Amino acid sequence: MEDPERERLRETDRTTIIQTDRDRRGGSGALLAIVALLVLGVLLFLLFGGGLGRGGDEGDVNVNIDAPEITMPDVEVPDVNVTLPETGEGDGNSSE
Repeated sequence: MEDPERERLRETDRTTIIQTDRDRRGGSGALLAIVALLVLGVLLFLLFGGGLGRGGDEGDVNVNIDAPEITMPDVEVPDVNVTLPETGEGDGNSSE
């Protein structure tokens, strides 16, 4: 013999209601706000923490480098005589 209470629970209908008339928005606005706050926080940290305000004259950086002595061999360069034609009318090189 089955329990009548258990039989009554099996016959219960279930109804699921899905509302679609509500204005649904995505979470992109909240995500953009969080990213903007993080960027603003990093910029403020760098600005007031001294990360962006350090000058080049601070610190013990030696940029004087002793370069090796290089000797170039003597190269004989031939004399080149270049003659240019006189510019006149009709040569096509006029800027006027």
